[in-house]
Amino acid sequence: MNQPFNAIAKNYNLLNDFLSLGLHRVWKKTLVEAMSEELEKNDRVLDLATGTGDVAHLFLGKLSSSQVFAADPCEAMMEQGKRKYNGLTQWLRAEAEALPFPDGFFSLITCSFGVRNFRDRSIAFQEIARTLVPGGKFGILEIHPIPTGWKYLPLRLFWKFGVPLWGRGVRQLRAYEYLRDTAARFISPEDMVEELKPFFDVKRKESLIGGGLVTLIIAEKR
Repeated sequence: MNQPFNAIAKNYNLLNDFLSLGLHRVWKKTLVEAMSEELEKNDRVLDLATGTGDVAHLFLGKLSSSQVFAADPCEAMMEQGKRKYNGLTQWLRAEAEALPFPDGFFSLITCSFGVRNFRDRSIAFQEIARTLVPGGKFGILEIHPIPTGWKYLPLRLFWKFGVPLWGRGVRQLRAYEYLRDTAARFISPEDMVEELKPFFDVKRKESLIGGGLVTLIIAEKR
């Protein structure tokens, strides 16, 4: 799984800007603000599949660097983030299915556009719930298959042809096709809610663009 992300680490932030027309920055701020509504000064936060750490970085204005953790299985991605966000000090290489933290260690866990890359979502959700305090929150931003219908045709054309075009431009076609195809094969927001139910109560599900193409979900540990 790490191979495509190793290949595109240097261009990953540009990719996000390209694919979302810069909107991913707004969505991530929306996630962090929603998750921070009940934040207390001693809380700890983990950003999973952190990539270059941009979401984790947004929490630094609310908590100290010792309370904000950024985890990703791809070292190359995190190396890019370490150079950009030197205020983030708690980096670790880890997968969601095997988190190296004790039970109830975090008050909040976030994951932006990474759930679809989990090897086993059920095990990952169980691990996330384990490391959250009772009543702790899990916030997700994720991209889902483009809805059917004529009004979404421009999105489908962009997704089918625009992403490979960008990949060819930066000489990483296979990596960008991987990102496109994992989204196209992913489950719907409704199915994700069902998968979360054994461990969480979903408190908020909001379509941010394209009839559910990008969705914000906030769930509370049971």
